[in-house]
Amino acid sequence: MTCPMITARARQAVLALFVVGLTGCAVRPRPAATHIDRHVDLQAVLAHPRLTRGARVRWGGLVVRDHVGPTHSTLTILAYPLNGRGRPRLRRMPEGRFQAVAPGYLDPVLFARGRQVTVVGTVIGTRAGLIGEARYVYPRVQILATHLWRLYRPGQRHWHFGFGIGIAL
Repeated sequence: MTCPMITARARQAVLALFVVGLTGCAVRPRPAATHIDRHVDLQAVLAHPRLTRGARVRWGGLVVRDHVGPTHSTLTILAYPLNGRGRPRLRRMPEGRFQAVAPGYLDPVLFARGRQVTVVGTVIGTRAGLIGEARYVYPRVQILATHLWRLYRPGQRHWHFGFGIGIAL
């Protein structure tokens, strides 16, 4: 004879383990895609720099230049469309270039030329500059968050199998 109290507790314990197991499988957006003005892209900032100032954007691409100054660091990024996880889609056409500005120091070894990066930031306007000898106007964002993507190595497998309960401390 089974005790109804024990089976109810056993069901609660199994349900609790199931919920904990699911939270270990949850996918975290990279970087935070919440509260983003999705209609504000590079072209919108170039067309209306004053109207788009203060908009929060998530842009990404390849680092083409980095500059570390005494008070801030600036990354020049060749922008690409982003996939659903925020990773630059390098097989698509580039959308232009933008500059991402961070107070303090961004390590030039980590943010080296050719690294894939996604930034969440606030539009702070535009700045005229040069690409070679050609004039170019860069949309600029103040960095709130960055995500450096793992380097891709041809021939390296990017999948694995496994299951279990994920626990993070």
